[in-house]
Amino acid sequence: MVSIKDVAKLANVSISAVSKTLNGYSDVSETTKEKVMKAAQELNYFPNRLAKNLKHKVTKTIALIISNFEQANGKDGVMFQIMTGVYAAAQHYQYEVVIYTRSLSEQQDKSYWQFCKENKIAGVVISGLRTTDPYFDELVNSEFPCMVVDADIVGPHTGSVITDNVGAARKAVEYLIDKGHREIGMINGHNFAAVSVQRLQGYREALEEAGLVYDPKRVIEADFSEQVAYEATEPYLERHPNLTAVFISSDLMAIGFMTRCRELNIRIPEDISIMGFDDIVLSSYTTPRLSTVRQDFTRIGYSAFEEVIKMLENQTPGYHKILSFEIVDRETIMVQ
Repeated sequence: MVSIKDVAKLANVSISAVSKTLNGYSDVSETTKEKVMKAAQELNYFPNRLAKNLKHKVTKTIALIISNFEQANGKDGVMFQIMTGVYAAAQHYQYEVVIYTRSLSEQQDKSYWQFCKENKIAGVVISGLRTTDPYFDELVNSEFPCMVVDADIVGPHTGSVITDNVGAARKAVEYLIDKGHREIGMINGHNFAAVSVQRLQGYREALEEAGLVYDPKRVIEADFSEQVAYEATEPYLERHPNLTAVFISSDLMAIGFMTRCRELNIRIPEDISIMGFDDIVLSSYTTPRLSTVRQDFTRIGYSAFEEVIKMLENQTPGYHKILSFEIVDRETIMVQ
């Protein structure tokens, strides 16, 4: 079997030079690199990186764990964008990615932690995991470097990445206030998600800072679901006929709301203005085109993966990373 010693001998360089060249170190001259690569090619030698890593009980593999994937709505394209960011970071840092999805019932026989342990996973990016998931604490409190998308968690081996939801919601509602709206409602997701809690906080802060009354009865939850929001629209508007604008904390819910408004002959934005959240692809194709808060989901995925690598390679502790946002005004907001 050809070894690294054989490559060094044929290239007439040290074993250390061969090792550095094959592992991508920069402190090797171009001449030496050419010699080593030529010798390795002639001898048909390829370093067994996996075996090397297994010897140290780790692999260069990061798991992207997506909870309850079968319930995810691919219509918004969010998960695809997060995955795109994760894969871009994996390519940049020369790591492999495995996707692991399990329903709650399937987790009874194998938890996320067990999967990572058995497959010698080096680190984890988690998306879509509710804090009520029974295996959430087990994973984020384990020894695996772990980044959670859309959460606010920090620990020795755990961090999180999230858009500035409080600031974004506050700016979104302030934008409606600046357009003359004073009667503003909110359709939120569910209180098991950190983003829902934070967006509600931003909504309330914007109202109170403008001297407007925060009324919890004007806030309803629609589970981030287009259908639930659609069904809730008519009774919600009947209970609050004075609303001139609604801040809706996901574009899919906003689309469900808009669909029902159209069936009820409620004009948007003439009768009611709408501000969404996310800026999914569909937002620019609705009629009228949806005004919303833009999140960069690809950047979220990339940042989550990058922070896992930092924890792995630099032995840094967990870090809570907050990303910026942008208000996108299209056609669903009217000046009062």
